[in-house]
Amino acid sequence: MASGEGSSSLNERLERAVTKLGFWYRVTIIMVVVGLVALSGIISMSQIYFHQELGKHGVIEEIIIGQDDDRVLAFLPFSEEIFSTEGIVNLYLTQIWLMVGNGIVIGILSFLVLWVTYRGNSHQKELESIERQFIRQSYLVNFETSVPEGTDRVEKIINHASLVFPTLKELQQSSRKKSVKENVKVNGDIVDAIISTKKGDFVIKFFDDKVTYDKIKNMCSSLSKSRTRIFRVLFIARDFEEQLQSNQLVDLMDSLPKYFKIDLIFEEDQGYSMLWID
Repeated sequence: MASGEGSSSLNERLERAVTKLGFWYRVTIIMVVVGLVALSGIISMSQIYFHQELGKHGVIEEIIIGQDDDRVLAFLPFSEEIFSTEGIVNLYLTQIWLMVGNGIVIGILSFLVLWVTYRGNSHQKELESIERQFIRQSYLVNFETSVPEGTDRVEKIINHASLVFPTLKELQQSSRKKSVKENVKVNGDIVDAIISTKKGDFVIKFFDDKVTYDKIKNMCSSLSKSRTRIFRVLFIARDFEEQLQSNQLVDLMDSLPKYFKIDLIFEEDQGYSMLWID
């Protein structure tokens, strides 16, 4: 076991595994592409060499034979001192095998690219699915049972969210002022905090009044138009409209104009409770 791995949570170790998988997947793709280009280049240079050597002694042209105007390729030497018949045959067979070899190499490496892409995407989706399950479980355990700690509501929600998202935990070792921007204006709307992480921006928005679907939709539209990369948004309020607490919630959340994940959280006197986990 690697040093320090025993003290890491399962969620942290899973996130590292997903990151490593993505890294090695990209490395493998690059190696396959480089191999494809290199081997194709070698074979192509061999073909060029073949034609250069052949061109020193003559040319290959199409000629007509017989009364039926049959067209064949023939080697026309520059002088009487030419290759022997066996040499010409060997050169011709060499060219054929080089062409076949080129096709085989391209076919094999193309298959490797497709196979690695398929398997890599399959494993990536599987790990991301596991990660989503752990996030859901961590949300329910930490948000439903723990009392938030902090001097203000932004600090409290960040401390709580860091129990769910390891990427936020890393920021606790650095200065909060460097990683957290508060009261940020995004396309005319104000969000309470934006935390810059290696995965993208983690956005926190508190609502002081009842939250409607239209408010969430408008905020998502503003955030989607921003030039920054966002990976998760937390909408926190003391009250959500009835349709957001009904069986329509799934369809409403799926219809939002967004590329990032959204969590809806009830703010209570002694902590938080989850309404929606994306």
